[in-house]
Parts: sequence; C-alpha cells; structure tokens
Amino acid sequence: MNISDLGEIELIKEINKNIKLFTKDIVKGVGDDTAVLKFDKKHHLLLTTDTLVQDDHFNLKWFTAEQIGNKAIESNVSDIASMGGFPKYALISLTLPKNTNINFIDTLYNGINKTSKKYKISIIGGNITHGKEISITITLIGLVEKKNLCLRSNAKVGDLIAVTGNLGSSRAGLQLLRNGKKGASINYYLNPKCKLDIGRKLIGFVNAMEDVSDGLASEVLNICNSSKVGAIIYKDLIPLNKNIVIDAKKVKKNPYDYALYGGEDFELVFTINDTQLKKLKGIKCLVVGEILPKNKGIYLHHKGKNKKLSYGYEHFKE
Repeated sequence: MNISDLGEIELIKEINKNIKLFTKDIVKGVGDDTAVLKFDKKHHLLLTTDTLVQDDHFNLKWFTAEQIGNKAIESNVSDIASMGGFPKYALISLTLPKNTNINFIDTLYNGINKTSKKYKISIIGGNITHGKEISITITLIGLVEKKNLCLRSNAKVGDLIAVTGNLGSSRAGLQLLRNGKKGASINYYLNPKCKLDIGRKLIGFVNAMEDVSDGLASEVLNICNSSKVGAIIYKDLIPLNKNIVIDAKKVKKNPYDYALYGGEDFELVFTINDTQLKKLKGIKCLVVGEILPKNKGIYLHHKGKNKKLSYGYEHFKE
C-alpha cells in the first residue's frame, strides 16, 4: 500500500500509532492546529510548523519571491490565531537548488521580514540545505493565555458554527492561474492574510476554533471528530464574495465547492453559543451551521436535503 492509497488524514493516524509522550508538560500534542505545552503561571506555549514546496504550494511563474515569504509566515500565524494565541519567534529552514540566484533569497526574506515585523515575530534561527526544488519550512512559536486557549475538542452541542469572512477565493484564484485566465480572486491566492487580530478578539467568547486552510468541510469535520459531535452546514449560508462567483464561471466550476473543499482562505471557523454570539461587538462573523449530537451525523444541507460532508483537500490524494 502506498501513501496515495491512504491520504493525509489516514497517514497521520498511521504515524500516531507509534508516537509516545514522555513528559507531563504536554497539554495538547498531535491533533490540533498547534501543539500546546505548559509554560508559566499565565501562559501556554504554542508550537507549529508548515512547509511550502515549489510547484505544490507556489509556482515561480505566478509568485514573486516576496509573496512566497509572506505566505510562509501568514500560513503559520494563522495556526497560532486559531488557538487564540499570538506569535513570538520563528525558525526558518530552506531547501535550495545550487543554481538559486541570491536575489531570490534577498527578496524572499523581504517578504518574511515584512510580515514578521507586522506580527512582531523575531526570527531566531533555522537551517539551509540543498535539494532539487525550493522549499520553505517555518517553525513558529507563540503564547496563549491559559484561560483563552481554543481547542478543536471544545465544541458543544447547540453551538452555532460561524466563519470570519468569505470563503473559496484562494482556490478560485489558483484555478484561474492554472487555466491562464484573469480575475480578482487571484489576489487572494497570491497575497493571503490571516485573521490574527480577529482571533484575539474572539477569545473568551468561542468554544472550538480552527483556521480554514483545507476548506470549510475539512475544518468542520476536524472539529466534530475531536469534539465527538455532529454538525449541519447550510450551503446557502456559506459566504462568497461577488468575485468568486464571476471567477468560478470562467473555469466552469461551482464556487461553493471552492469554499467547502478548496482551502488556503485562512479565515477562522469557530463554534459559539447563541448567548456569546450576541455579545460580539464590532467583529465580523457569519453563521453557517450548528453543532449537533454525534448520532445525528455531519451533513451539508441544501434545498431540503442533507448530504454527508466529506473531506476536501488532502495531501497525497488526487
């Protein structure tokens, strides 16, 4: 059996079979957007890592080196945001072909440094090695107040499911580029922005939270599986901007499929009870569904019918 037969989700389960924890300071290991460790009386430590690989996460025909650096930081900060925390330190590891131009590295670090400055992240080390293609791996370290920690496993039956903004535009932008077409959605793909500021405003109100990096469907399934609950998502409530509707038509695709199964939107999806939702002031959020008892299943509702929700993008699977 090859890993393409398993896909990312099952591969992680396979790897986890042999993982053992040897210390008692681990609050959360594998299974959330970041690992969580005990730190001091007030804070937990957050650790996450993410890799961008040439011709998979970025194509040099479309991305400038600065945009690649920006995306590398934004995608990691998004994980920290989903835990209710804030970033502090980063390690940068690069794999580079020997013929890489030094100007590419300078411009890459312009993007890394500009975005790190925005979030007050200190670059404290890393690694450089050679390989056949470019890859950038960021290890990001952050903090979260103990009382504000958000885990996937905290969703409660009766919670509403909400998102912080429009979905699907990043995937629509990628498809436009692949098809040699133009459209406003391309900007969302090339210049992602995470929602750290909103994430910090949501703490104290929300129960479970996750960033939308693999599509709304995958993130809701992750929350439900970790929290041992069911859910219903109302397709007509999924927020789309007007540009994605226009751009999806250009490539003959359904914009809702991009929102559900596309990924790299880096919005936040969270669960919150109705009382707490009414207390949110000045925070954009749009309700898309509800948490149900586990025995009700996990469904997408549209035109009076329920369809079982399935995972979106998975590494290794077509």
